[in-house]
Amino acid sequence: MDCLEKVLLKEVNKENLLETVNCFNCLYRYSGTEQGEKAVSYIEGKLDSYGVSYEHCEYDGFFSLPVSAELSVGERTYSLIADVYSKETDNLKGELIYDHWSEKKKLTQLDNQVRFQAFKGKMVLSWDGKGTFAAEARRAGALAVIQICPTKGDYIHHSNIGIVWGTPDPDQEVYMQFLPAAGIRRSDGEALIEELKRENVCGSLSIKMDTDIRKSSMTIADIPGRSDSYILVSAHYDSWYEGITDNAVSDAILLEYARLFKKYQKDLKRGIRIAWWSGHSDGRFSGSAWYCDSHWQDLHDHCVTHINLDLTGCKNSDQIVTRTAGTEGVSYTGKLIKKYTGREPETYIPMIRGADQSFWGVSVPITIMLKYEPVKEKRMSDCPSGGPWWHTNKDTIDKLDEAIMMRDTAINLEMICDIQESKTLPVNISEFMADMGKRLEICLSSLTENFDTTAIKEGWKELEEKFEWLAARAENSYLEDKDLKETVGKLLHLIYCRKDPYHHDYGDGFGIFGAIGKFSGITGENTTREYYVMAQTGYMRSRNRLCDGMKDICGYIESMQKRS
Repeated sequence: MDCLEKVLLKEVNKENLLETVNCFNCLYRYSGTEQGEKAVSYIEGKLDSYGVSYEHCEYDGFFSLPVSAELSVGERTYSLIADVYSKETDNLKGELIYDHWSEKKKLTQLDNQVRFQAFKGKMVLSWDGKGTFAAEARRAGALAVIQICPTKGDYIHHSNIGIVWGTPDPDQEVYMQFLPAAGIRRSDGEALIEELKRENVCGSLSIKMDTDIRKSSMTIADIPGRSDSYILVSAHYDSWYEGITDNAVSDAILLEYARLFKKYQKDLKRGIRIAWWSGHSDGRFSGSAWYCDSHWQDLHDHCVTHINLDLTGCKNSDQIVTRTAGTEGVSYTGKLIKKYTGREPETYIPMIRGADQSFWGVSVPITIMLKYEPVKEKRMSDCPSGGPWWHTNKDTIDKLDEAIMMRDTAINLEMICDIQESKTLPVNISEFMADMGKRLEICLSSLTENFDTTAIKEGWKELEEKFEWLAARAENSYLEDKDLKETVGKLLHLIYCRKDPYHHDYGDGFGIFGAIGKFSGITGENTTREYYVMAQTGYMRSRNRLCDGMKDICGYIESMQKRS
């Protein structure tokens, strides 16, 4: 008999995929709504027909949907799209100012102090619309924020100004206070900028929202293997409008995986758990965050890989980019990508803070979410998909490319098969540590002299020595999944996160070693005295967290050495 991977690849049924896509094409799958729940019923009906066991999960989420938004300036009215979690307002009047600072890439704390002081009592037109920016603008006394969509053409991408990951707990309530916020077309925004250069401009802003706590359902299929370990494969089913490429195609692919893995369940070494999340776009990843919170111990003990599918099957996505937490090594996904596209991946993107990456705290050793995008000469926008229709009502059935859908189905399926049947999880410890070591060096070199990096450098050196032993053991003998969770998985949490394993970081931007890197370039000269003292305190705490975490991992490896 052929290996499982080849058998499953031969049995992928294109018509099954298209059936689901066409069904979802008739549904606006917003979380906790009638059509969203119809999508769940469809998924569960298909799983029933395949004989796949599943858990029907229900949770209360804080969901937010825009209803209408417009800005009137003089005789002209601009159509807007309100941001998720925007505050409602009716004919809010005020002076409109342009945030010219948003044209710059890097601002010091003193720059931002001057910047936000100008916002008090004003409606702010800006290229920046991130949640952290909106929160700071509200604290500065801004009346509203209007973000200029960077994409050329008749597009406004749905956006979100919430920074709390998932549903907030009581300590996070202060971060759930919002101001009116909406997006405007690029051409309209640029016209307003020119008008603001000539004269003072007043506007009237109206925003209506549907923001409430609603109950939402999710389906988690479970196909156990011979061991207690499992691979989590996930995608969000909630959408903006029909959301064909974001994310109906991925939902269809997951259903086909469930059918195939159930049929050949007896051949599975590790189990396959397949999840369809809600609350991705309209609840700030509240579905996957809730699942992690409510199933934390099980995930911590048994989940060894998280593979997330998003924006698959999208027209014009002729290339695939490596985007992972990096532990399997660039060459691992690089070989697969070349096999399915004929191209070596040009870049390697570390995992992003988004796309339902809610599982850092449960020590998952491998996290992969491939990126599907246009080749350079065919790129139409900077959107994270084949074209500028991302997060708009133009993400319709005509944006589906059936050949690319089949390609994306196959490459992820082959990856899952390889990981589930491997004797030792396919982590390339040497390549990973070399990459992370270089990134840490760059991060530490960006700190000014008053941020002492000695302890971090010494801790990393010791960790490298321990991981050399771990790498040799992985190559020469069997390593248990638990050992890789307690070492590689825990290191990923230290590298990618700022908080403890039981709490989710905020949904703002971050980088590798971001808990340390956030203090990059800070001096007493480019910050206020108060902020500089607070930065020193924050750095010491982040340093202590990183050093103590590395010490714990070294201790675990020492215990492994004693057992061997």
